[in-house]
Amino acid sequence: MDAMDYDVICSWLGLPPGTWPPDHYRLLGLQPGEDDTALIEQHVHERLDTVRRYQMTHPEQATEAMNRLAQAFVCLTEPSSKKSYDAQLGISAATPGPMLPVAGAPASPSVSQPNPLDWLPNASAAVPVTPAPSPEEVRNSTAPTPPPLRQPPPLPPSAQTGEAPASSAALPLAIPVPPPLPMGLLLEPADPALEAAQSGPARRGIATKRALYRRIARTRQLLRLWSDLGKYLRSPKRRLSRSTEGPELVRLLNEITQLLQDFPPLLGEAGQPGYLVLALTQVDTIKVFQSFSPHQREALSRDWNAGVKLLTAHRDFLRQELRALRKRPFPQRLLRASWSVIVEQPGTVLLLLALLAVNVALWRSYAQELWVRLLSH
Repeated sequence: MDAMDYDVICSWLGLPPGTWPPDHYRLLGLQPGEDDTALIEQHVHERLDTVRRYQMTHPEQATEAMNRLAQAFVCLTEPSSKKSYDAQLGISAATPGPMLPVAGAPASPSVSQPNPLDWLPNASAAVPVTPAPSPEEVRNSTAPTPPPLRQPPPLPPSAQTGEAPASSAALPLAIPVPPPLPMGLLLEPADPALEAAQSGPARRGIATKRALYRRIARTRQLLRLWSDLGKYLRSPKRRLSRSTEGPELVRLLNEITQLLQDFPPLLGEAGQPGYLVLALTQVDTIKVFQSFSPHQREALSRDWNAGVKLLTAHRDFLRQELRALRKRPFPQRLLRASWSVIVEQPGTVLLLLALLAVNVALWRSYAQELWVRLLSH
C-alpha cells in the first residue's frame, strides 16, 4: 500500500498523517511504558471496533491495522517481550516507590523523623523541631506540677432560669449552605445519537411547515423500514434460514438507500450510526452476511440499534419543531423561511441578485435613451 492508504488508517485511529507504523504505545493511545494489562486490552478492543467499521469498504487497510493492533497486544501483555520492547524504545523500568511503615511495627531509631514544616521557607530556623521525650525521661523529670484549675464563676439568675438577659450581644447569623448538586447530573455524558438528531445538518431544509411535514413523512418511512430490517439484525445469532429471507434483506437495504438520497447526512456515513448496516449494499449481501463471525454480528446489531435511536430522536425533534412553528406568527415564519434560503442556498441567492442587477442596469440604460429622445423632440 502507498502512503495515502496509510494516512487513511491514521485518520481512523486519530494519528497524525505520515506516522505509520507508529510504536505500540502511540498506536493504542497509551503513555510510554504503560503496564496496566486491563487498560491495554481495553484500548485494543476500542480500536478494533473502530477499524471494523471500515472492514468492508477498505479491506486491505483494515487488515493491516488489525494486524498491528494484535502485535501490540501480544507484545505489551507478555512481560518478557514488553521488557525488551521498552528497552528498544529507551524506556526505563519504573523505580519502586518508598516503603510505607507497617502499623504496629517499632520505629527504627536510626531514622530521623521529618520536620512537618519543611515546606515553609526557613522552617528549620523559625520553628525548631524538638524530639519527643522518652517515657523514662518523663518519669524522671522534676518539672513543677501545674496549678489547679480555677472553677468558673456561677451563672447569673437569669441564665439559670432560662431568661434572656436584657442587654445581650447579638449572635452571628448562620449562613445557610446550599446542598451540593448531584454528581450524576454533572458527569452524565451526552448521547451522540441525540446530538446528531438535532445537529446543524438535521436542521437544514425544515424552515417551513411543508418542509417539516415532508421530512417527518420521510423519517417515518425510514424508521419503518429500519424496524423491518431488525428482523435479521436485532439478534446477533440470527441467520438466513429460508430462501426468501435473503432477497427480502436485499430489498429492505435498497429501499433504505433510496430514501436516504433526499435525507440529511445523519445515517449511514463513515463514523455514523448505520454505516455497517448500509455497507452490506456494497458487497454480496447474502454471502457476506452468512459468513460473519459472532463478533461482527454483535457489532452489526449495535449499529442497527444506534440507527433506531437516531431515527427515533430525529422524529421527536421534528415534532417539537413543528409544534413550535405553529405557535409563531406569520411574520416570524416568513423571516425564518427567508433566512433559511439565504443560509442554505447562497448560490441561488447570489444568482438572483446578479439577475436583479442586470435588469436594473438594462432598465436604467433604456430610461436614459427614452429621456434623451423626449428631450430631442
